[in-house]
Amino acid sequence: MTIDEAINLNKPIIIKAYSVSESIEHYIKLVLAKILQKHNCEVLLIPLYTSVKELVVNAVKANHKFIYFEGKKSYESVFFDSEKALQLFRLEMTRSDAKYLDTLARKNDLHALTTITVIDKKLCIDVENPTPMNETERDAVAKKLKIAQQCEDITDYFIQAQEDDYKEGAGLGLVLITMMLKGMGLTQSNFIIDSDYEKTIASIIVPLTQATLQEYQKRISETTPKIA
Repeated sequence: MTIDEAINLNKPIIIKAYSVSESIEHYIKLVLAKILQKHNCEVLLIPLYTSVKELVVNAVKANHKFIYFEGKKSYESVFFDSEKALQLFRLEMTRSDAKYLDTLARKNDLHALTTITVIDKKLCIDVENPTPMNETERDAVAKKLKIAQQCEDITDYFIQAQEDDYKEGAGLGLVLITMMLKGMGLTQSNFIIDSDYEKTIASIIVPLTQATLQEYQKRISETTPKIA
């Protein structure tokens, strides 16, 4: 079934990613563009594509970390200081080992699964990976989302989050997603991250309505510099 056929039949489009390649990025953007075009919401493409891409990157990274630590919570064990272990992981991700982790992810079929569909005029996006967050990660995500929801912009977030002790990736992607959704007049209920003992799912729900478009265009006009 083609993308157009799936969209016309309101069928979910599922994208499997072991890494975030250019082809994956292009496919995600194409699917979103076609859906938004059908609902006359093309102006929302950039913030939504940026948000979905960030979630897929996070999911793939979580899978790679799971592989790196051999599926064990070794970075929380007596054998590793957690911060030093995560620093080592980030260092390896900048080297050729990142490609090796891609290979292992494919070998073990450890992937990020993105599902995009429209239900009752709402764009529903789920990004799932089969690796649960540990307690430290869950607390850090909850804290970042709570602070981000109270902020007007990214600068405001940095001021309020000075005492954030969880350093991995700084979680700025989640903050930016929250900011972009707020720019559409949406709330935290439209962006949920849930993790149980076997998986983590990040969900975004965006009403494809005139109200969403008007709110987004209003925010854009307010933040666009005026030329005298």
